[in-house]
Amino acid sequence: MTADDPVVVGANWYRFASGERIVNEHVMSVSFVWIISGGGEIHAGGQRFVVDAQHVLRLPWHHRVEYRANTRSPFHIGTLHVVPRHDTSVPVTPRVAFLPGDPLLADPARHGDPTQFAPGVSSMHAGAARRITQYGAIAIERLAEGGFDEDYFRALGRLIMIDNAAWTSDHAQHAVVPGSLELMMTFIRHHIAEPLTVKRVAEAAKCSETTAQRLFPRHTGESLQSWIRHVRLQEAARLLRTTGLRVSEVAQLVGYVDPLYFSRAFRRAFGVAPSQFARATLRP
Repeated sequence: MTADDPVVVGANWYRFASGERIVNEHVMSVSFVWIISGGGEIHAGGQRFVVDAQHVLRLPWHHRVEYRANTRSPFHIGTLHVVPRHDTSVPVTPRVAFLPGDPLLADPARHGDPTQFAPGVSSMHAGAARRITQYGAIAIERLAEGGFDEDYFRALGRLIMIDNAAWTSDHAQHAVVPGSLELMMTFIRHHIAEPLTVKRVAEAAKCSETTAQRLFPRHTGESLQSWIRHVRLQEAARLLRTTGLRVSEVAQLVGYVDPLYFSRAFRRAFGVAPSQFARATLRP
């Protein structure tokens, strides 16, 4: 009886041209796609994902994928391809199978279950998704150096599958997100320092205020304004952890005009004043 292990078989960067459309009919990997800049749509598994630089997308074994880059700001992406089970007694060919007629499409050493890894989108800041993109960047760097160390890429594949399991438990509820909600979320993240009313956010997705107020509780468990507050405070925490900015400067960058009001909101959310939160962070 042979043993199987996950293995990374490909990873790369790709910068789309304005409005570029690419279709891959048969991708024999579990793929992770993260958006470095720009935006567009990715269609896979009968679903439509509107994505930008905040997003990481997982696509299942043997999937069809269509990329549609924005015209004004086309996306620049990173991709990572993992074979979930590869016969350990057979040498790995470091290439993802996706072209018609490629013999690797029917390679008996490669195995996967199309139902095991449902299509899903996650935030770039979520733990599992963030680590997977970091592994992807490492894979791209190692592949660019030339040669293929099979032990290394099998070990990397195991790490990715461990974090993929965390993704499955943490983000399954986000597998299907309406495009209008994604547009509103993206707009909020990109305009976090500005006043954000329900009307302004709804206009970004060309939907009614009623629709905006309905979609957020249904898909996030929070009202629209509560979700905005959550994003603002999470971004504030990130800035306090990773910069030397003063509390008043952080407050302004995340949309709080009154630093005192910001400090109160931050303490309610994190149980500590922002000044203490910043002091507790290790500096380089």
